[in-house]
Amino acid sequence: MALTKQDLGAIESLLNKKFVAYQDAVIEAVDFKFQKIEKEMSELRSEIRRLTTTLDKFLKQMADYKDEFIILKTEVDQIKKVLKEKLGVDILAQG
Repeated sequence: MALTKQDLGAIESLLNKKFVAYQDAVIEAVDFKFQKIEKEMSELRSEIRRLTTTLDKFLKQMADYKDEFIILKTEVDQIKKVLKEKLGVDILAQG
């Protein structure tokens, strides 16, 4: 059985409709995946911001502790100096 131009035209028309439907399905699936990825990226950005804030607070506390330690060390050194000068007592660190 030979195909006529009319048969080929009908097949072409049917294939075009199927192709459009397939194309729409693929585009919809890809769009859904992109939306999912965008949502995950947004959640990751939020988590990174939260972690950055936490890290900033921690680093500030560490800097404050370091500053306080430097002040205390200076004060202890001054006390040791005064004790040695005024009372002749030499304080040595034990560890």
